[in-house]
Amino acid sequence: MAITKNEGRQEVIAARVTGTFGTGADIAVQGTYAAVDVPEGAIVVGGHFVVSDATTATVDVHIGDGGVTNRYADNVDGAATGLTALTITGFKYTAADTIDILVDTADPAAAGTWELTVLYIVDGRAAFSQG
Repeated sequence: MAITKNEGRQEVIAARVTGTFGTGADIAVQGTYAAVDVPEGAIVVGGHFVVSDATTATVDVHIGDGGVTNRYADNVDGAATGLTALTITGFKYTAADTIDILVDTADPAAAGTWELTVLYIVDGRAAFSQG
């Protein structure tokens, strides 16, 4: 078996956003909320969604994009604290897109806080050479 080495190296890019369940500009109602911009060629390699202060309201959260609304997480309960690891699919973006938070069930009666961290690389990008 022949192996063709690639001397180009890049760091994993981390994008972190925080928010609240509640009222006003927060995630309060059903809908899709753009959270993280990703460039063409991006491949998500890790990440998580954390509910750090649970809402007493019913909130059903999905993490995805314009192609598949639950590509990375499905049915995360906003009323329970904890970390949900993103499901890594190996999907490569052929155009710039956003990683979205989709709320399909929501009751904006009570607030809570959350954090989304997305780790990705960009195919073909190199920050330095090793070799």
